[in-house]
Formats: sequence, C-alpha cells, structure tokens
Amino acid sequence: MSTPSPRPRPRSTSAAASAKAAAPARRPRRANRIVVALAAVASAAALVPLSAAHAGAAPASVPTAVAAYSGSCPAAGRVTQGYHSGHDGVDIANTRGTPIHATGSGTVIASGPANGYGQWIRIRHDDGTVTEYGHMYERLVSVNQRVDSGRLIARMGSEGQSTGPHLHFEAHTSTSSTRGTDPIAYLGARGVRLPCTPGGGGTPGTNFTTWGSGIRVREDVRLNSRVVTTLSGPTPVHVDCQKRGDMVAAEGHRNDAWAHVPALGGYLSNIYIDHKDAWLPGVPECR
Repeated sequence: MSTPSPRPRPRSTSAAASAKAAAPARRPRRANRIVVALAAVASAAALVPLSAAHAGAAPASVPTAVAAYSGSCPAAGRVTQGYHSGHDGVDIANTRGTPIHATGSGTVIASGPANGYGQWIRIRHDDGTVTEYGHMYERLVSVNQRVDSGRLIARMGSEGQSTGPHLHFEAHTSTSSTRGTDPIAYLGARGVRLPCTPGGGGTPGTNFTTWGSGIRVREDVRLNSRVVTTLSGPTPVHVDCQKRGDMVAAEGHRNDAWAHVPALGGYLSNIYIDHKDAWLPGVPECR
C-alpha cells in the first residue's frame, strides 16, 4: 500500500522571531483520519470537567406540572467547579465584566447585596423553578422586573467570598427550596450544555478541529500568559475571533495568529488548528 502524503500545514504569516509553545504530538496522516475523528468526538467531552452522565438527564426533583422552558446560556467561560455536597451550584469563570444572561423568562425576585455573594440575582421562571446568580460587580435588573430568556441581567465580578471573576449559578425547584439541584442537569434538560456561548442557547456548532496533544489554551495571545486548560488530543472547537500575538513554531512551521475559543475561556495558536490557512477564513479579527 502506498503511503499518503501529509496534510498541508498552515503557512507562516510573519518573519518575526519564533517561540515554541507546548510540543504537540505529530499530526496524523490521512490514513488515520477516521481514528482522529473518533478521538475528536471523545475529547469533546473533556471540555466540561463534569460527569457526562449528568449533562443530559433532568433532575428528578424538577417540577413536571409545567413544561421546562427552552433555556439560554447564562455566561461564556470555563467551568471551574461543579455541583457537589460542599458546593450548591456551578462556577463559570471568565474576565471581569463578562455578560451574564437570564437562562429563561421569568420575574426577578431578588436583586441586591447578599452575604457570601456580595451581590446576587434570583429569577422565578414560568415553570416554577428558580435560578440564582452570584458575585457580579454590576446588576442590570430590579425586583419584580419581567425578563426574557437570554436577557442581559448582570456583569461578572468577584464580589463577596470569591477568588476571581466568575458566575456562581444555582438552580432550585421552587422559591422555598434550600438546597439547589444539579445545574448541569437542570440546564441540560432545557437544551443548554456547559460550557456555552450566549445567544445560541448552548454551545455553538464547532467550526474547526485542533490537532496534536498537549495543546495549551492561554488567557492571552502571549506565550507567557496563564494556561487556562490543556487539550489532551484532537478537539472540535468553536472559534469566534482571531488576532495577532506571539510567534509559535511547530514541525517547521510558524504562525503568529491566535484563535479565541469562548467555551474554553482563552486563546490557542492557529498553528494547532487543522486548517491549511494560517489566518482562518470566515473568522473576524478580535476587537
């Protein structure tokens, strides 16, 4: 059997000095494309560091008298802590000022200072459930106000007992419940999977796939910026914008373009995007 030629690599976009990022695995040949595709599907689950079994199942305690509403993404960012015995919600981390949205239509029943949260918002939805949002630095809705699903209600902050900007999100079966239900299951029952991007009701369709392993996603487009996560293998990603940054070299190629992946809360070098062009077509420049 003849050996297929390797896939085209992204073209270099600058003659600036190169700097190496994390060393990726050698990219697969075309003959292994099916294996890569299967690996990409499997690795997509790694974007959410929570049990996949929880993602699609509705919690048994959610009321069924009224049909669950069609949900909206509460905020873009990375899931840094899930629901467990010592944590009554899910934490979504991103930069200060990141928009926070109502997951469904309803009435605001709390908006103001709160112990632990610094500030909070609670919304009673039409199906009787209640969602809770904490740690924002700015609230944009008031008590008794009616809000639509996806409405901008606050901006992410680090108020109260917090170690950094994030949204603490809880879901309750009613206004009288003291213990929240699993927010991953709650959102999953309403068509939203975390991480997500506001505006689409959930994670948007992927438009690219990464190649290699050990690919570092960074907070900014600099090689010395903080690593927010590492991709273990080929991963489908949604890129919403791209911009120039530090030069990255891999397998004899160089690229100074970086892609922003909102679901991961950071940037990865375009050299690790499985596309022949160094500057990704159809993707706007980050502003």
